[in-house]
Amino acid sequence: MDTLLAQPKQTFVNLPREKRENVVRAAVIEFAEHGYQRASLNNIVKRLGISKGSLYQYFDNKEALFLHVFDHFTQQVKQHVKASVAGNGQDDFFAVARQVLLAGITFIDNHPEYFQVYLKVLFERDVPRREELVARVRLFSLEYFGPLADRAVGQGILREDISAHKVVFILDAMLDRFLQGYAQPYLDGGLALAGMSPERLHNEIDSIVAVLRTGLQPNRQ
Repeated sequence: MDTLLAQPKQTFVNLPREKRENVVRAAVIEFAEHGYQRASLNNIVKRLGISKGSLYQYFDNKEALFLHVFDHFTQQVKQHVKASVAGNGQDDFFAVARQVLLAGITFIDNHPEYFQVYLKVLFERDVPRREELVARVRLFSLEYFGPLADRAVGQGILREDISAHKVVFILDAMLDRFLQGYAQPYLDGGLALAGMSPERLHNEIDSIVAVLRTGLQPNRQ
């Protein structure tokens, strides 16, 4: 998961942090709005106020820049999720699921363009190395929730007849669809998540986590 999809040129690495962030931000905005194929390097350099030749000193081509943006997206998500859960305890598997879902909402609120890039990867077939990019996101869910699910099964919190891999699949599917619906109203199945007040949104999350508990916890009778 930590292996980069594409290495930027050393010229980019040597830039001050603020300038690197400006380049990534301009690229994210362009890819989020237009997707990969229709995104224009001319628009990116215009937004940055630099020449196109300067951009080619940082990245070999549009694909390399896009892959770097996606690398940055996955790293930001990983850091945000871990920081959000840290200190809140991980003894309750379902409480962790709730916290991760809340972290996803916060990430979308703070970085809406990043999530739009992710949606473009999900739904547009002409994205380079698309299957690999999607697999990376799924792999993070497995790496993060897999050990938690294994421990929860051992503690009797989760049903023994459902494998940890299947638990992660169910949880990942729920998280991903909920966040898609929050980011794009046409994907929310009529729940109107994007327009909800924080209190109502938290209630919806609690309701979904309660359904997970009902289905995944052992029958105590």
